[in-house]
Amino acid sequence: MFKITEDCLEKKTFTEYFSSDAEKGTKEFEELIRKFESEPQYKFRMCDYDGEVFYIGYSDDCTHKKGFDPLDMYGEYYGCKDIQYLNEKGEYKRL
Repeated sequence: MFKITEDCLEKKTFTEYFSSDAEKGTKEFEELIRKFESEPQYKFRMCDYDGEVFYIGYSDDCTHKKGFDPLDMYGEYYGCKDIQYLNEKGEYKRL
């Protein structure tokens, strides 16, 4: 699961949840949100080919296949071609 918290192009903040495991509006989706909010989250940003940051958000996974969910489910539709996660050194690293 992940949430988008900032649209950097339009300078808007928001919280929208996404999951590849359950459909929005279902009880299962709401349960995933509760679980997501109670566990560690990993900050990410999605960029275009030029490195311009389009979106910032948080994911429950930054290392496995699901770490690409923000890019696959949301970012590519809006022109993002790269996803980077904030590491323990405070640097964004490409997944």
